[in-house]
Amino acid sequence: MNKPQDLTIGDAIFYPREQAVGIIYETYSRGSNERPGVQVLLSNGKDLSGFSPEEADQFLQPLGHSGLSYQFQNVTQLARDFERGVFSPAFHHAQVLRVVQSLNLPLSPTE
Repeated sequence: MNKPQDLTIGDAIFYPREQAVGIIYETYSRGSNERPGVQVLLSNGKDLSGFSPEEADQFLQPLGHSGLSYQFQNVTQLARDFERGVFSPAFHHAQVLRVVQSLNLPLSPTE
């Protein structure tokens, strides 16, 4: 089993099942003392919807934070924001993080 991960809004992930990067656009509470679930939008615009913390540990590979700050309202607004390019810089950053990870390069000269 993969190491438990605490994902937050704006985190970039790699979704191996579709060989795609994505962004966490929302988290949701599952009760006190439990890690939150996450909702993911892939770079092609596909909304993967929700992953429990256990599913996220199993299916999502964290890449780092994308720099995105996002306030989810509803799926219609999410689609509009995707079409308007709100997520484009975050997806670009996620792609860079993925390349760095795949090449096993340090993220900064001091690492």
